[in-house]
Amino acid sequence: MTYQLDLETPADEPVIRYRRFVKAPPALLFQAYTDPEHMKNWLGPRYLEMVLCEVDLRVGGRWRFVHRAPDGTEHAFHGVYREVDRPNRLSNTFVYEPWPDAESVDTVEFAETEGGTLVVGTSRHSSIEARDRHLASGMEKGIAEGCERLDELVAALQSS
Repeated sequence: MTYQLDLETPADEPVIRYRRFVKAPPALLFQAYTDPEHMKNWLGPRYLEMVLCEVDLRVGGRWRFVHRAPDGTEHAFHGVYREVDRPNRLSNTFVYEPWPDAESVDTVEFAETEGGTLVVGTSRHSSIEARDRHLASGMEKGIAEGCERLDELVAALQSS
């Protein structure tokens, strides 16, 4: 079952916010967001294969992942962890490597609710222009497909 993704882009703030219910406990979702073996199975749109996923999960630790498209084109991302509060909150910088000057700060919170977790994410950009470029890159489709894939992953992990 896929749960609704609420995506918000306030006109006067350089942010993208999303909210979504996931039928899984916060600890499992935190693990899915930080364990490279899990991240490879859900992060991003279906047509991209994650060919590299490195995570040094600690404040100041770096992360990097690379997606490959069917035509061989690669899309690389990296950042630094700013906050690691297992299983409640995770914050890191986010850079799409072709746009190194468009760094954002991404924060995701996992709030336990009846029957699962409310996941609330915020990407804070340096400007509204940078935010809009992120949106125009296909981010909305990628996050929606990633959410569907996350549902599949947590269902499989909970049934095993």
